[in-house]
Parts: sequence; C-alpha cells; structure tokens
Amino acid sequence: MCEGAVLRACELVKRFGGLTAVDRVSLAVESGEIHALIGPNGAGKTTLVNLIAGELRPDHGRVWLSGREITRLKVAKRARLGLARSFQISSLFGSLTALEHVALALQGRWGSSFRFWGDAARDEGLLRRARAELARVGLEDAADVPAEALSHGQRRQLELAMALAMDPVLLLLDEPLAGIGLEEGERMVELLAGLRGRVAMLLVEHDMDAVFRLADRITVLTYGRVIASGPPALIRDHPEVVRAYLGEGEASDAAP
Repeated sequence: MCEGAVLRACELVKRFGGLTAVDRVSLAVESGEIHALIGPNGAGKTTLVNLIAGELRPDHGRVWLSGREITRLKVAKRARLGLARSFQISSLFGSLTALEHVALALQGRWGSSFRFWGDAARDEGLLRRARAELARVGLEDAADVPAEALSHGQRRQLELAMALAMDPVLLLLDEPLAGIGLEEGERMVELLAGLRGRVAMLLVEHDMDAVFRLADRITVLTYGRVIASGPPALIRDHPEVVRAYLGEGEASDAAP
C-alpha cells in the first residue's frame, strides 16, 4: 500500500475517554505533492496531524516517513528525519530578528543547541544559508527586523523559512493563511505553489479557494473518519462531501 509515499498513515485511531477523535484513518502523501486535509469543526484534523507529528501517540495504527516507521518516535526525532511543522498560532520570539530565527532553526537541524545564538552570529556560513532561506520566502529585506515588528503575514513567511531550513521531506502546515489579509494570503499561496514538486506537504486550511488552487489531492474528514479522498475535481462534486461540508454554506469561512 502507498509504495513510494513520503508519508503513510495507516488505520490510525485516537480516543479521548468515550470520544473517538480519529477513527481508522489512512492516508498517504506522495513525493512533491500538496495533500490538503479538510473538514468541519470537530472533524479530527488537528488530532490527526498531532498523531503524525508525534505530539500524540495513537491507540491503534502506524505511521511511516520515507519508508521508516515512526509511530513511537518523539517529535524531535521525527524532525531530524525530515518532518517539519508550522503551527496555526505563531510561536516566534518577539525580540529576535528574522535572520536569528532562521539561523537558530539551522543550528537545530545540525544538532546545536538553540541557546547558543552567539556561536551562530559568528558563523558566516550559517548566516549566509539563513539569508538564502529568507530570500526563498521573500523576506530578504526583513532579515534584521525583530519578529515582533513583522506583520502577521510576514511572521507566517518566517515560520515557513524556518521549516524549510530544516530541509524537510514533509511539511505539516496548520492553517498557513489564518489571520492574514488578501495580499499576504495571495503571496503565501504563491510561495506554497512554488514548492510543489520540491517538498511534500500536508496542508490543513479553511480557505477553500486556496485549497482548491493548491492541492493535488484532498482528504475530507467528518467525525474522525475519511469520507472522501482524491483530486480536487472529484472532491468538489462528491455528494457526501457537499452534504457534509462544502454544501453547508460555510466552506469559505468555517474553521477546520
């Protein structure tokens, strides 16, 4: 099943007391593709992503990354194997500059402690790579700007630069467009589209216009179960999806 996939999640189950938040979910993300995960409130998307990221351990099922089983590995170990995640809520250090954030992400990738910024500041090679990652996401002119002075959209771009600095095989993106304006949102969509074919992405996003523009495949969850998975054209017209989610009149503004 799913041979050649960067990510395979098979028969995942997660229960919280009497509630089954994820109910035998299987999905795969192929090399270089953008795979979107959508569904209404309470569908189980965040729980599923937490199982893949290692924040939670499944009650049943298994997860593979690049052919290696990671079901019981901790978050840090998964990151070293190439799984990078950006969160819905920004968690940057306000006083550090954009350049410092990316340099620290590179230090983490190479096994150095995040605490030793002084060492990073003297490493010209590291700073050169950090500036290249900022340029990659369009933040080259904001390298010396503290994170607290960046716009919300720029902070999301910075988080993406930090994730890409880890040289991931898989990006888990949790609402990259959340809370940003139309112009910055369009910039983020263009950035993500430009990464297609270079890094696999599992995208959780409530903006359906962006989802249908970006996704190569879409998986739809309701009540913790997959009700449909396939190319955007199939999902857009799938009767069960229309009834459960897209047909509710909330597809453009419902939280995932």
